[in-house]
Amino acid sequence: MVVGMMGEGSLLQFWKTATTVLAPVLLCPLVFYVGTSEAKCGFVILLMAVFWVTDAVPLPVTALLPVVLLPLFGIMTTDEVCVTYLKESNMMFIGSLIVAISVEKCLLHQRIALKALITIGTSPRMLMLGLMLPTMFLSMWISNTATTSMMVPIVEAIVSELDEEMAAQVEDSEQARKKQQKNKQRIRVMLFLAVAYAANNGGVGTLTGTGPNLVFKGMIGTLFGSQTPVNFASWMLFAMPTVLVNLILCWLWLQIYFIGMPWNKSAINFGKKDAIKNLLVKKYQDLGPMTFQQMAVLGHFIVLILLWFFREPRFMPGWGDLFLEETIDLCGNVKHSQIVDDATSSMFIVFFLFIFPSELLFWPFTSWKDSRSSKSLLDWPYVQKRFPWGVAILFGGGFALASASKKSGLSDWVGNELKVLDSLPNWAMVVVICVLVGIITEITSNVATANILLPVLAEVGHATGTNPLYLMIPATVTCSYAFMLPVATPPNAIAHEASGMKTSQMMKVGFVMNIVCITINMVAINTYGVTMFGLDKYPEWANASRITSSSQC
Repeated sequence: MVVGMMGEGSLLQFWKTATTVLAPVLLCPLVFYVGTSEAKCGFVILLMAVFWVTDAVPLPVTALLPVVLLPLFGIMTTDEVCVTYLKESNMMFIGSLIVAISVEKCLLHQRIALKALITIGTSPRMLMLGLMLPTMFLSMWISNTATTSMMVPIVEAIVSELDEEMAAQVEDSEQARKKQQKNKQRIRVMLFLAVAYAANNGGVGTLTGTGPNLVFKGMIGTLFGSQTPVNFASWMLFAMPTVLVNLILCWLWLQIYFIGMPWNKSAINFGKKDAIKNLLVKKYQDLGPMTFQQMAVLGHFIVLILLWFFREPRFMPGWGDLFLEETIDLCGNVKHSQIVDDATSSMFIVFFLFIFPSELLFWPFTSWKDSRSSKSLLDWPYVQKRFPWGVAILFGGGFALASASKKSGLSDWVGNELKVLDSLPNWAMVVVICVLVGIITEITSNVATANILLPVLAEVGHATGTNPLYLMIPATVTCSYAFMLPVATPPNAIAHEASGMKTSQMMKVGFVMNIVCITINMVAINTYGVTMFGLDKYPEWANASRITSSSQC
C-alpha cells in the first residue's frame, strides 16, 4: 500500500511533462483532420491557453510559440510574427518600467509612502488608509510587486511597534494574553491585506499600471487601428473614479471585518498613537534630505505623465496634433491621425534618464578645479538586472495571437458562431464576462487571461453589433480584481507570506472585495463610460478595420 502511494506520488511529479506532451497530441486533429487556416490558428491559441493556465511551461516561453508555429502552419511569415513582439504598447511598457526602475533606485517611492503615512494620521483606521493611499498611487506607475515589496518593511515596523504598545496594555492573565495575541494577528493581517488590495486596485488607474491594461491597448491597436477613443488621458479619466471608490470601500470593509464598524470605537486597545508617529518620522528622517537625484527623477516622472496625458486629452487640442498624417481610405474619405503615440513620450524620457547627471559635481555648480564627472540618473546594468523581460515577451505573444486570429479568418469564424449571444441584453453579457474573468484570473496570470479573452470579446462585439469596448474594458479591469487566493497576484502572495494568514481568511475577505469591485466596474461602464467612449452604438472605427473593398462604403 505504501509502495503504491509512493509510486502514485512519484508519477504526479511528472504532471508538467505529461501536460506538455498530451496537450498537442489531443489538439492535433485540428491540424491534421480539419486542416483549415482557422483550425490551425485555433490549435496554436488552445495549446498556448493550456500551457498558460496550467503553467506547465514558463509563461514567457509559451509566449514564444507563435514564432515557431504560425510560420510553419502558413498563417504568418516569421517577419510578420516577430514584428508584433515590439508593438507600440510593448515599447510603452518598456519605457514606463525603466522610468519606474529609476524611481526605485533613488528610493523616491519610500519617501512618498512615508510622507503620506505621517501626513494622513496614525490612528488605527487612518493608519490603514495611510498605507493604502500611497500604495495605490505608486502602483499606478511602478509594478504592484515592487510597490508591495517596498511597503512590507514599513508595515512590519508599524506592526512591531503596535505589538509593543498593545503588550504594555494587556492584563496579567492567560485569557487576556491569548485574546491580545489574537488581536495582534488580526491587525497584522488587516494591514498586509490593505497594502495588497490597494496595489491590485491602483494598477487599474493608468494604462501602464498593470499588464492587462497594456494588453488591452495593444489589442485594440492590432484589431482596430489608432482611431479608437482610448488613450492615456481617457483611460485615466474613466478608471480613477472606480479606483478611488473601490479603495474607500475596501478600507471600510477591512475595518468592518477585522476591527468593527468605522463609527464604533474599536474593542482592540492599540496603545498610544504617538509611538507610531515617532517611528514613521524617524524612518523618514533616516532617508535624509531630498537629494538632487530624487528631485531630478521626480521632474522627469512628472514631465512623462504630462506628455502622456496631454498628447490627446480630447477636451482640448493636444500636443500630438502637431504631428499628423493624412490618409485616404478605400471609400475616398480623407482622415488625419497622429503619428506619435505614448511610446514616443516614454522613450524620450528614458533617453534623458541615461544622460542626466545624478549629482551636480561639475562647473558651474562647483569650481572648475574641483569639477568631476557625475553618474547618470540610471545605468544600463541596473536596468538589465531589474527589468522583467519575461513580461514584455508575454505581451508580444498575446499580440501575435491577435494578429494571427485576424489574418487566418479565425476571428470571423468565432464572430459568426457567437451571434447566438445577440439574444442576451448587453448588460447581462458584461455581467457574465466579468464573473468568468474574475474566476479565471484567480488561478492564472492576469496578462495571460487578457491575451486569451480580449480578441474573443472583440469578435463577440462584432457578432452582436455591440461596441467592442463595452465588453473589453470591463473584462480588462476585472483581470486585476483577484483578491481571493495567494497565487492570484504577486501582492496577494507577498501579503499572505509576510502576514502568516490562512488562505481561507484571504478567501473570505477577498470574495466580498471581488463582488464590490465588479459591481463598481459595472456601474461605471454603464453610466459615464457610455458617454466617455460612445458605447451606446457600434462605432465606425470597428467597421473600418473590416472594409476590404470600396463597394462596402
